[in-house]
Amino acid sequence: MSLWFVSDTHFGHANIIKYSRRPFADVSEMNEVFIRNWNVQVKPEDTVWHLGDFAFMKPSAFQTLLRRLNGKINVVLGNHDSVIEDNLGRLTGDPDTSFRMQQPQNALLASVQHYKEIRYDGKFIVLFHYGQRVWNKSHRGSIMLYGHSHGSLPPHGRSVDVGVDCQEITTEYRPIHIDEVLAYMAKREPEMVDHHGRRGEL
Repeated sequence: MSLWFVSDTHFGHANIIKYSRRPFADVSEMNEVFIRNWNVQVKPEDTVWHLGDFAFMKPSAFQTLLRRLNGKINVVLGNHDSVIEDNLGRLTGDPDTSFRMQQPQNALLASVQHYKEIRYDGKFIVLFHYGQRVWNKSHRGSIMLYGHSHGSLPPHGRSVDVGVDCQEITTEYRPIHIDEVLAYMAKREPEMVDHHGRRGEL
């Protein structure tokens, strides 16, 4: 079982091809390339964290899309995720619960939240749609993964945009493996920009 990260796929969003200069003739080609690239990398038993701005499409089309994508998909909501927010019960398998941490059998999304902190192999990782200058434990070397900026916001300390339009780690329009993230972060140092970097501060 592997761990993957991705953001800002904008499935179904024709205008993003122009805005982000994606090399596709139309939205149908973009969608199919993204689905193929995703499934070549991600296995059904893998865990995927999507950091927002997943898709611009009707709920029925979005459900069809999710059924085609491998992995147990967790979402950290972005500013363009109304298809998820407006259909949480249908997507998470529980009409009475907005945010889930365990995936029922009929769920298409494993969990949905606005922010998440995870641990992997001793590493503390913060997941958010928006890039930040400081985040929990950033002065102690924690990692922050974000999206939103489509590659236009430079990495800061041990943070990086994992959106498909960012070329810091890959240019292949696909999810990024945890090993790729850790290899990238091994070359970067924490940046102290507030009082937490001073001697004696917690």
